[in-house]
Order: sequence, then C-alpha cells, then structure tokens
Amino acid sequence: MYQTNRPVKTVLTVAIALALSNGVVQAQETSQNEEKAAESQRQLETIIVTSTRRSESQQSVPLAVQAISGSKLQQLGIDSFEDYVAMLPGVSSEGQGPGKQETYIRGVSAGRADVRLAGIGGEPSVAFYLDETPITTPGRNIDLFAVDLQRIEVLKGPQGTLFGASSQAGTVRLITNKPDLSDFRAGGEIGISSTKSGGISNKTEGFVNIPIVEDTFAVRIAGYNSTDAGFIDNPLATTTLPLTNPGLGGDVPSSRQVVSNSTLAKDDYNEATHRGMRLSAFWEINDDWDVLVQHTSQQLDTEGSFEYDPSISSDDDLNDTTFSPSVGDDEVNLTQWTVNGMLSGLEVIYNGSFTDRTFQGQTDYTAYIEVGPFVPYYICTYPGYDECFSPVMTTTEKFETQRTVHEIRVATSAENRFRAIGGVFFDDQKLNTLTDFTYAGSIAAGFSPNFPIPGVFTNTDGSARPAGVTFFNDFQTDREELSIFGELAYDVIDDVTLTVGARRYEIDIGLMGQSSNGQRASGPEAANGTNVDARLAGLTPATLSGTIFKGNVRWQVNADAMFYGTYSEGFRGGGFNRAAGTGGIPATFDTDDVVSLEFGWKTSWLDNSLRFNGAIYNVDFSDLQQGVLDLSIANTSFFDNVGTAEINGAEFEIEWAANDYLDVFGSFSYIDSELTDIPDTLVNITPVGSNLPYAPENEGLIGARFYQELGDFSVVYQGVFKWTDSRFNSLVSADRVELPSYNQLNLSATFGKEDYKATFFIDNATDTLGQVAAGSADNVFRVSPTRPRTVGVRLSYAY
Repeated sequence: MYQTNRPVKTVLTVAIALALSNGVVQAQETSQNEEKAAESQRQLETIIVTSTRRSESQQSVPLAVQAISGSKLQQLGIDSFEDYVAMLPGVSSEGQGPGKQETYIRGVSAGRADVRLAGIGGEPSVAFYLDETPITTPGRNIDLFAVDLQRIEVLKGPQGTLFGASSQAGTVRLITNKPDLSDFRAGGEIGISSTKSGGISNKTEGFVNIPIVEDTFAVRIAGYNSTDAGFIDNPLATTTLPLTNPGLGGDVPSSRQVVSNSTLAKDDYNEATHRGMRLSAFWEINDDWDVLVQHTSQQLDTEGSFEYDPSISSDDDLNDTTFSPSVGDDEVNLTQWTVNGMLSGLEVIYNGSFTDRTFQGQTDYTAYIEVGPFVPYYICTYPGYDECFSPVMTTTEKFETQRTVHEIRVATSAENRFRAIGGVFFDDQKLNTLTDFTYAGSIAAGFSPNFPIPGVFTNTDGSARPAGVTFFNDFQTDREELSIFGELAYDVIDDVTLTVGARRYEIDIGLMGQSSNGQRASGPEAANGTNVDARLAGLTPATLSGTIFKGNVRWQVNADAMFYGTYSEGFRGGGFNRAAGTGGIPATFDTDDVVSLEFGWKTSWLDNSLRFNGAIYNVDFSDLQQGVLDLSIANTSFFDNVGTAEINGAEFEIEWAANDYLDVFGSFSYIDSELTDIPDTLVNITPVGSNLPYAPENEGLIGARFYQELGDFSVVYQGVFKWTDSRFNSLVSADRVELPSYNQLNLSATFGKEDYKATFFIDNATDTLGQVAAGSADNVFRVSPTRPRTVGVRLSYAY
C-alpha cells in the first residue's frame, strides 16, 4: 500500500467514522431522527445517473460522480463550458478561448501543448459525451451551449472500460431532456448582463415539447442565441522587425517597415456568440422497443483574443496587442440515434452518431517576429537583409472532422444477483487540417506563391497557395477503433457487490500530408518542405492495441451509507510527429497510461436531508505526453513522452437541506502531484519532485441557498464562493510559471410567481482577477482570465 499523507489520512478517518456511526445512530436514535425530519420537511433531490450505463441513483453508484441537475444548472446560471467546469473542484480547464480548451481531472495533466496552430494535437485525457455520443476532439473541444439539459454528469477517475480511450482521467456527460410523450410543454429564458470594463452580453433560449401521438410519438425542439461580450482591449500600437531577431545574425537593415494596428484597435473585442438548435423525436414502438433520433446544429463565432498580455495590462485594464484579425467560425452538426429494447430477457441498446464539424478562422501571429529564425529571410531583401517589409503575420486555419460511431450494448436485468453488461464499439474519425502562415512582407521581399509538394497534399488541389503564404501545414489524420468491453457484477452477499470489467481495443491511426515552406523560385518548382508521407514511410498507418481492466467492491453498510473501492486503468493513444528526424525528434510518441486506486463513500443523514460523499485516490501516471515548440530543437512543434508522475488526492462534497428555508452545499479537492521520473528526452522538463500542471493543491466551493415567501412570490437568495490554489502551467522548464491563487464570489436572487421567474445576479462580485491558464505560443506570455464582475438579469418562463 502507498503511504497516504496527513490530509488524506484525516479525510479517510473522518469518512469511516461518520459512515459507521451512521448505522449506529440510525439503529439507536430513530426517534431523534424522526423529530429532526419533522423539523425539516424537505429532502434532498434524488438524481438518477447513467454513469455505469444503467439508470441508478447517484448515491448508489460506486464511483465518484458529481451530477448537476437541470434545475441546479438554472439556479447557478450555467450555460457554457467555462461555467460548469468552474463549479467543480478537482476539474480544471485551460486554452485559448471558446472551442479551444482542454479539461483536466484530478491533476492528470502534462499541461498546455502550445501546438494548436500547428494542426496536430494529442488526444484529450477527459472524454466529453452528449448523451451516448462521444464528442471529444484533439485540441478543440466541441463547446456546446448548455441548453435544455436534464443534468451534467462528471465521472472522476479512469472510465476506460465503459467509455474508451480519452476517458483516461474522467468523463463529462451532457444529458439532454428527451421528448415527453404525455404533455405539451414550453419554456424559455432571456437575459442581459454588463461586465465591468467590458460590453453587454445577452442570451435567448427556449424549448417546446409536442406530443404528436399521445403515449406513442413526441418531438422536442430547443434553440438558443447567446453572445458573451468582450472585456479585453486591443490597444493602438506599432511594430517592426526587432534587431534582436536571431535570423538577422548581427546584420542591421537600413530600413524596417513600421506597421500600425489602427484599423483593428478596439475595446472589448473578445466576443463569442453561440447559436443553434436541437431537434429530438421519440417513438415508443411498443412496451419493449423505442427509438430516439436527435440532431444538434450549432455555430460558434468568436472575435479577438481571449487571453491578455500582463506586460501591457493591469487588474482593471486587460490588453492584448494584435495586428491582424483574430476570428473564428466553428460549425457543428451532430446526428444521433438510439434504439432501445428487450430481447429474450436482455436489454439491447444500439447507439449511432455522425458528427460533421468545420472550423475556419484567423489568428494573429505577429509576435513570432521576435524569435522566428527565418523571419528575416522571408520579409527582407536577400542577401544582406538591407530592407525589411511588413512584419505582420497571420495564420488562417481550416479544420474539418467527420466522425461515425456505432455501439451495441447488451445488459442483463439489474435485479439479478449476477449481472452483466457488455458490447462492441466502433469509431471512425477523419480529421483534415490546412493552416496557412501568411507573412505580409514576403510579397514585397520577392517571394513567389507557395506550391504544395506534388503527390502528398490532402486538403488542396495542388495549386499555389494565396500570395504571402510562406509556410503551410496540410495534414490528414485517420483514426479507426474497434473495441469490445464488458463488466460483470456479482452480489457476494446482500450488502457486498463485486464488479470486474475489461476493454480490449484495437486502434488504427494514420498521418499523411506535408509542411511546405515558400521559396524565391517561381512556379511549381517553388514546392519545398517536409514530406510527411516520406518521413513516416513504413510507420503510418500503425495499430495500437491492448486491454485495460477495472475492479470494484461495493459495501452497502445500510440504506444510507455505502463504501466502495476501485482499481481502474485508463490510457490515451499515441501518434506521429510530422518533423520526424529533425534535431532528433522521434517519429512517434507512445500512449500514456494511468492506474488508479480509489476508496470512496456515500452517506445520507437526517432522513436524506444531509449528504456527505467523498473519495481518496492514488494515481500512477506514466509516459506523460508533452507537446512543445522549442526553437533550439526544431522550427516546428512535436510530441514526446517525458516522464512518470504520482498523484495522491482526496475530495468530498456535502449538501444539507438545513430546514424549509435554507440549503447549504460545498465541495473540496486536495491534490498532491509529483513528477517521479524523467527519461532521456529532447524536452527540457522541470525536475523530479515538481508538481504537475493545472493541479492546484487545494480547491473548494461553498454555497448557500435561502428560500422565502413574499406574498404571492417565492424568493431564492443564493451565494457561491469558490477558491483555487496556485498551480503551474507546464512541465517544460522554459515555459513554466506559477499562476497565483484566486477567489470568486457569485450572488443571485430569484423572484418567482407560478410559471415566471426573474433572477438578478452578480458574478465575480468582488471583481477578482483569476489567472485560469497561461502560455507562450508565439513568444508572448499570455494569460486566460476569469471574467470581471458581471451584473445582469435573467427572465424565464415554463409552461
């Protein structure tokens, strides 16, 4: 057994004492409990989850799952990716704005990859699902708006046996409201808010449920349009090629063009708009079979930078200087279908889906002129670099993915003493990326249009790229998975259940394409660069295969207390490096793996008016994948496996309906992460003993909800306070910085009468600047902040 540290031992001791005493208290003090129950007429909401692929009460599931019901989502004002991650201690996110974020659970993270502009990314360590459909995408999560949801489930710890490769550290599931066969229902919400030193945000959302054939067929439609206003400014500035650029080699040009961003300078320019709809149709064929078909369509439009430059900012004035447009258009179309039925006493479930996603956008990359070793060659006269032209640099990206998923599961009755669930999973993904790096000054410097390398282009027709494109990435990544999975559960005695599970996977991965750089030659002979097909010849495609296991013991002490212990494994697939062989860069990087041991408890008290749940865990994290851009090694980014780490942690959550008028709730996470080994690697990694990135040692949330009746109106006052400890942003020594701790307080008051509600809210009431994530993708250190104090109102109606 591993050595637990003092905080973990303390939590464990308290948990055992409380859970065991729960049974004694209920056996010996029944009358006292009945008196307390009489004082508090309310019981806590029972949330049914499907985290084990069966419908069970959250309190009965022997794993760490946090579930937020639809009503709580509305009370907390949660409707975006950042909103619901921020409410979960032990869960972190980092990235460069909406649609470009990654999520980490329990500290299983190597930190920011800094390779998003390169068009290649590793698989995430946390899987995202919309109902039964995986929607995880490397480097760019599908940032779905949280509209008309029944609940959000966050499964902590490896979930690989039931949910696959990217469930290495956990799984986040968005569960939608399904069509109701019996009643017509409709509702909606409008809202407006103002952010300090920022703009005006607004949202409109609604749903309608229509039974077409009573008790047989119904449809449900949800739609939304929401704009989050900006609060980061693009101040007026000028720039030119610095004399310190390493490519000048000591040469001093006689003239360097100075460029202004006057046409782009703007206040509050980091704006994001979600708009979309979801259409669901449910057909109950008979008592044994039903069909659900659902289509989701969303467009996410972004403008500006969602990070600020601390060197030109203050706590009250966040700035980031850019010299070319930064915009994005992210369109997702997702069709899902589920057939559910009974066959010879077995439950049979077939889930299928097709995802079509296209992102097109531009990002300013001008800061690269500080360090880019070939920049003078591209934007100055040659040889001699006597005259240098416009330093403005822009990336234009087109990212397309198509994904088809099929899964068939078979399950025996949940009432059986011996139970089984298992199935077959098939996943076919194709991801195409075309990224143009435009150096505005290259045209005046005499560069001809850039042609693809013949025979290895995947996203172009072989013709020249637009004028000024001096470098471009053109890749296609293919991934096909076939897995067989299953779990067996056996009630050893009435109160003790043993579960074992496994997943056998075989994943075929491939990478093809090129990285082409411009030449002064003209015509097709200008084609030059890295032929990825040639560099990876004989290596791609490749097959990853293996088996992961899970074991679980559940002890139901009594009706209100349960202990469980879990051994589980998870993994994240490896991949290829396009610059194989350059500066010793390996052609491939391996999977990274986790092995987790977890002990947890779930308890209810005072006639289910008080809950105390928690877990302690140990995670061995091996062969950590790290993406890095290190110009001392190569001018392109790459991935490597950089070490082994150990994580010990504890977490708990409490919820108490104190009386008819007061709810108190809170959760806490403790993470002790440590890098334990560094193999020979190209990447300069922080020393053994260092903490893992985005793994705050302490993080917690506490809140209260007070109910009051004012004549015909009901009023709910709510306050939520969250604190996050300091944490680091990277394992790479050159990029590693410590982000300071921060707190945030959200306040709200909801007035309701019959079907109408009005909520007045203040988010980040103390106007605390929290640094959520940070990195230096193009030589400028930038920080992703929390949103400044935001005051607003939401009006809702439900029929």
